[in-house]
Amino acid sequence: MTKTDVEGGKCFPSLSLIGAGRLGLALESRLRFKGANVPLWSRRYESAARPSPPSTGDGNVVSFETVAKSDVLLSAIPNQALLRLTARQQLRTFDGVVFAMGIDTSVQCIREVLSQALVIRLSPAIPAGGGEITSVGLLDATASNDPRLGVAKAALELLGPVTWIDEEALYDLTTLLAGPLLTLLKSAISRTVEASLEAHQLPIQAKGELERTVFKELVRRSLGSSESTQQAEKERATPGGVTEIALRHKEQLSGQLLGIVELMLDRMANLRAEQRSQ
Repeated sequence: MTKTDVEGGKCFPSLSLIGAGRLGLALESRLRFKGANVPLWSRRYESAARPSPPSTGDGNVVSFETVAKSDVLLSAIPNQALLRLTARQQLRTFDGVVFAMGIDTSVQCIREVLSQALVIRLSPAIPAGGGEITSVGLLDATASNDPRLGVAKAALELLGPVTWIDEEALYDLTTLLAGPLLTLLKSAISRTVEASLEAHQLPIQAKGELERTVFKELVRRSLGSSESTQQAEKERATPGGVTEIALRHKEQLSGQLLGIVELMLDRMANLRAEQRSQ
């Protein structure tokens, strides 16, 4: 096993990064701050049209063959994009640790293709001002019983603390609820409910119940059916990402949100009727 030397003389498993987007560069910056010189590969730098990496310290951009020689791969690209890279034999036969950080595709789908590697899903939370990166990781039975788990955990020490979850459904829900978008939605829902209660002269004590009802319904509809989730997984990894898909399906999204608003209004109507009957 090769080693990554960092400041202080401590050695870690050798690390490499796949992907030079916002997540990949944030991880590279943190690892570089900790003294690790981590090779980075991105498809965009294989193109003659974009030969130069962004400003990331030494800009240690290397060939795919080089990153595939590491003990641990940090995949900062959609999981579907990672699966497409398995057309390269170096990845198909990789037998180290792969941290898959995409929100699309279950861990089992990736393990079926990267059958020789230990694949672990990981969701890092990138702080706005830099610094320590906390993460949520999926530690299911397969990962727990793999002898390479010690190598995986040692590699993550350079990033920051990890909260491990042993069920993938709970992992997906946790990463969903931990996102800044959901925090914004909670705030918007709270303000909307409060204003609606005031406008309809309903007791403010009902605010908590309405917020929970609306938010639970939002989460339920966001997760969707198994069939719709599989379709979303395919689409979220297409060029343009989540924004493009959201715009293309704006009518469907609007319909879902309208249904949630109608649910809230129905509940408010019930509250009004109960108030009048008292």
